[in-house]
Amino acid sequence: MREFRLIDLMFFGVLLLSPSVSAGAGMDRLLEELRQAIEEGRATKAAKPAFLHTLETIVERAGGTLGKPILMETFNDGEFDRNPTWTVSSGNFHVDASGALFSSQGVGDTMLPMEAGGMEPEEKNDSDVKIMMGIVGMLNRQTTPGGGSAKGRGVEKGTAIIHVPVAVDNAFQVRFTIRLDSTQGEAGLGLFMGEDVGSGYQLLLNADPNRNKTAELIRTNDHHQRQSIAVLPGNGLGDGFNHELLWKRTDNGNMTVSLDGHPLLQGRDVSIGDGFDGLALINRNGEVAFDNIELSVVR
Repeated sequence: MREFRLIDLMFFGVLLLSPSVSAGAGMDRLLEELRQAIEEGRATKAAKPAFLHTLETIVERAGGTLGKPILMETFNDGEFDRNPTWTVSSGNFHVDASGALFSSQGVGDTMLPMEAGGMEPEEKNDSDVKIMMGIVGMLNRQTTPGGGSAKGRGVEKGTAIIHVPVAVDNAFQVRFTIRLDSTQGEAGLGLFMGEDVGSGYQLLLNADPNRNKTAELIRTNDHHQRQSIAVLPGNGLGDGFNHELLWKRTDNGNMTVSLDGHPLLQGRDVSIGDGFDGLALINRNGEVAFDNIELSVVR
C-alpha cells in the first residue's frame, strides 16, 4: 500500500465532501482508500488523533452508517442551562475558564479548574481575565444535591450528576472529551431511561492509579445494582490531560470503546432494547472536565 502523508488525508477528506464525487463504485473505492489512509495515519502517528477521528466520522457518514447528530455540546457559550438545557441532579458543575464543564467532588486538595486547564505545562499561565472567569463560574454554578427534574434514585454519596433529555435509539454513537484532574474517583457518561438517571448504561473511567482499573462498561439493573459488561485493568487516567472517548453500540448489543483512537473496551449486552431518554455526565469523588460531546444514532 502506498504511503499517505497528512496532506493526502486532508485531500481525501475534502474530495469526499465534493459534489463532483458520485455515488457507486467510485465512491466505494474512495471510501476504502481513505479508511486505509486513516488506519495507516493512526498506526504511524502521522496525524493527530482528533484529525483522524474527524475524517473517520466523515467516512462513516458518507457510507451511510451514521445518522445526523442529535446532540452536540461544546459549552463555548459559558452556560449549561440552555441550548441545550442541562439539569444538575446532584453535586456541583460549572463551565471553567477553558470552556469545559467542570465538577469537583470530595477532593481534599482541590485545585481551581483554571489552574488545571488540561493544557501543556507551558500553556498553563492563564490571563487574569480567564482566572476571574473561572472563579465567577465556580461561585455561580455550584449546586446542592437534589436539584433537577430527573430522579436521583440509586445515586451514591459523593456522586455529581448532570443530565439532558434526549431520545436515543438503542444503537448509538457518542464521542466526548474528558479530563481527570485528580488521582481519585471515577467519571464518565451514561444513557438512562425514563426519569431515572441511575438506570441504563454507563461508561466510567477510573482516575485512581491504585485501583487496577482503567475503564468499565456498566449496566444498572432494576434493583440499581451495577453489573459489569466489560472492564479493562490498568492504571488510572488521572493525568490532567484531555482524552477523547468514542463509545458505539449496535442494535445487536455489541459495544466498543476507543480512547484517543485506540481500542479500549468491547462487550455485548442485549438487556436494553427500547432506547433511552437522556444522557448524563457523572463524577464520583473526583475532579473532571467534559467537553465536545456529540451523540448520534447509528443506522
